[in-house]
Amino acid sequence: MRKLILSILSLFLALAGFAQQIKVSGIVTDANGEPLPGAVVMVPGTSTGASTDAEGRYNISVGPKETLEFSCIGYATKTIPVEGRAIIDVTLEDDSLMLEETVVVGYGSVKKVNLTGAVDQVSSEVFAGRPSSNTTQMLVGAIPNLNISLSDGKPSRSADYNIRGTTSIGGGGSALVLIDGVEGDPALLNPDDIESVSVLKDAASASIYGSRATFGVVLITTKEAAKEAGKFNFNYNGNFSFLQPTNLPDIVDDGYVYASLFRDAYYNYMGVEPSGMNTSQEFSQAWMSEFLRRKEKGITDEVAIDESGRYVYYQTHNLSASGSTDKIDYYLSGRIYKYDGILNFNPDTYFTTSLRAKFTARPTEWLTIRENISFNYDKNHIPAGSNQTNNGIYLRAMAAS
Repeated sequence: MRKLILSILSLFLALAGFAQQIKVSGIVTDANGEPLPGAVVMVPGTSTGASTDAEGRYNISVGPKETLEFSCIGYATKTIPVEGRAIIDVTLEDDSLMLEETVVVGYGSVKKVNLTGAVDQVSSEVFAGRPSSNTTQMLVGAIPNLNISLSDGKPSRSADYNIRGTTSIGGGGSALVLIDGVEGDPALLNPDDIESVSVLKDAASASIYGSRATFGVVLITTKEAAKEAGKFNFNYNGNFSFLQPTNLPDIVDDGYVYASLFRDAYYNYMGVEPSGMNTSQEFSQAWMSEFLRRKEKGITDEVAIDESGRYVYYQTHNLSASGSTDKIDYYLSGRIYKYDGILNFNPDTYFTTSLRAKFTARPTEWLTIRENISFNYDKNHIPAGSNQTNNGIYLRAMAAS
C-alpha cells in the first residue's frame, strides 16, 4: 500500500513539473534586422536547446523561470531570463574578437578551434602599409606552404599559386583563386579592399569545387560596409616612395660598336650571318658598311648616359567610404598606382586604377538585393628587347644611335 501511494505521489509531482513547462518562440536577428539562421538557443547547464531556421525563428519548451542563452558564430552571446514570457525576440551584436577567430572556408565560416581541415588564413593587416603594386606580390611569404612563383618583378605581374608542392610530372598546375566567390586575378585587386585570404590546402575542398580544386583553393574576401546603422566611414591612405638601381651595367653607347658585337656573337653561336637585329631592323653587310660610313662622317647621335643612375618614383593613393542605414549598406573604394619606370630611355612605365562598389538593399522583409561591381584599368608600357624579349632592354633603353 505504501509503495502504491509513493508511486501515485511521484506521478503527480512529475505531471506538476511538466505542467510548469512553457513554449517560448521568437526571432533572432543581427544589428541590421537580418535574420540569423543556425543560431543556437540553449538553457545553460542542460542539454535543452534548439536552433533557428532559415528565417531566424526558434521554438523551445522551458520552465518559466529558466534562462535562455543565444549564440551564433561571429556574434556576442546573449543571456536572457524567460520570466514567463512566450515570445522573446533577440538581437545579437557583432563580436569583433570572435570574428578574428573565424576562418572563411568554401561552405561558410568556422571558428579556428573547431577547424579540422588544412586551412590557413591571413587578415587585412598583412596588406596594411605595404607599398607593393599588387596583391600577388604582397602575399609572398605571408601564408605557410603557399608558393607564389613570379617570373619577374614587373608591377603588373601575376603569378602561379602552388599549394601542395610538385603537383604532377611535367603538367604543373595552379590553385583556383576566387574573389568573393568568383574566379579572378588577385593582381587586379586593390589590396586595401581585402578583408581576409583563406587557403584550402587539403583534398576536402574538392567536395565543394570539384576538379577545379585539384591544386587547392585560395579564397579572397573583400570588405563589407560598416555594420552599425547610421554610421559613415571615410578612409584615405597614400604613400610616396622611390628606388634606385644598386648597379648599372657598362653600357655600349656607340651604335656601330653594338651592331658589330651583335654580328660577331650571332655568327659565333649560329654559324651564319644574321638577317635582322630584331623584328623591325634588318641586318646585312651593306647595312653595316653604310653604318660605318655614317659614323666616320659624324652622321650619328650618341645618347648621353647618366652613370649615377636615376631615382624611380612610385606612388599609391587609396580611398574608401562605407555606410549603413536600416535599409541600405554600401562600400565604395578607389585606388591609383603610378610607377615611373627605371629606364632612362623609353621607360617601363605602369599605371593602374581600380574601383569597387558593394551595395545591399532591403526594400522589404522578404527581399534582399546585393551587388558587387569592380572595375580595373591598366596601362603598362614594356620596351621590346633585341630578340622580341627583354634580353637587350638595357642596351636599347640606355644607349641608342
